Amino acid sequence: MAILLPGGSSLVPVLAQVDGYLDPHEAVFLYHVALEGAGSGEVVEIGSFRGRSTLCLALGLRRRGEGRVRAIDPHVYGTATELRENVDHFELGGWVELELTTSMEAASRSRRAVRLVFIDGNHSQESVAADVAAWLPQLEPGGFLLLHDSAEWSPFPGPRQVASQVLRTGSTFDRVGRIGSITWGRRTGGSADYRPPEYGRRLLDPLLRARRGGAGCGPNQDGR
Repeated sequence: MAILLPGGSSLVPVLAQVDGYLDPHEAVFLYHVALEGAGSGEVVEIGSFRGRSTLCLALGLRRRGEGRVRAIDPHVYGTATELRENVDHFELGGWVELELTTSMEAASRSRRAVRLVFIDGNHSQESVAADVAAWLPQLEPGGFLLLHDSAEWSPFPGPRQVASQVLRTGSTFDRVGRIGSITWGRRTGGSADYRPPEYGRRLLDPLLRARRGGAGCGPNQDGR
């Protein structure tokens, strides 16, 4: 399916070879936000697992010609070696900075502005809320906050609840939306009126909703 979406052809090898829980149109969405999003800040990923989403973001940055993905994950399931191997296999080492630490620790020593934060770590409500609280102050005007597994059909109540509480239009975000299970918000104050393209949403989201239904049993609180 990704090959049929704009920009998706470059992601097909990643989606075919790297295991993970990212649907094809979500992968294309991440690629485009990394490629086209306004600002000069960093791209931060909370929860990398084997690198499916990491590599999609990195491919967007490579096409953009600047930046690195800060891939933050303590790898409590022992996936750090697989992540490194996948980054090396796709020759994206120059576009990914692996940080084997927790989100809180990384945020506490981060001193640079951030233009994109993709949160897909521990899925408990407390952890998701803590991730948002730690990284939102570092998100520059016009930057994007993305929460994975936050659609109504997600089996994880934590991301769903945090998204419904935080990602609303108002003083903090001037645009919000959702594609697949990713809920996104654009921080107010940016000079560019960029709205990320949601290729495949109208076709694939109804299929996901029908197939997965409402909240059910998921792998575990980390979304793995």
